Formats: sequence, structure tokens, C-alpha cells
Amino acid sequence: MAITLTPIGTVHSSRSAVEDDDWDREQATIELDSAQFGADALAGLDAFSHVEIAFVMDRVEPARIVAGARHARNNPAWPAVGIFAQSPPPHIR
Repeated sequence: MAITLTPIGTVHSSRSAVEDDDWDREQATIELDSAQFGADALAGLDAFSHVEIAFVMDRVEPARIVAGARHARNNPAWPAVGIFAQSPPPHIR
């Protein structure tokens, strides 16, 4: 079964390089597609402490994607663990 995703907006940040660290230092904005959503789509959102955003990191070359085990943050002092056992992005070898 294939799943087709339709973007509802775009995430913008100041980061231009694909890196595996320091994501907590980034500031990002989300621009909703105005053809799909008006300003009222965000009504009441300010009453919540968090939102969950699902996004696709689309700037990683397919050859650099690691689906198996690797050292998190490319640190050989840490054990190699499977991609589902670590939180960093799986795109840097």
C-alpha cells in the first residue's frame, strides 16, 4: 500500500547545511499554504503549550541515508545502534 502526502506548508530555518547536531539551537518558522488554510485555522492554538509537527527532511542525498546501525552523531566512542534506537536524524554516515 502506498501513502501519498500532500504538503500543507513549509518549514523555514536559517540552517542551510545538512548536519547531524545542534538542532536545538535552530529557530524555525512554519508557513501554512494559504490556498488550503485561512487565519482562522490557527484560532485557539495559542492556548496550547506544544504542537506536533510532522515534516519531511528533503535535502538529504539518498546515498547518505542510513537505515541500519550507526554511531549516533558519528561518535565512535558511542555504541553503534539501530536507527530506531537513536534520536538524531539518520542521514549522516
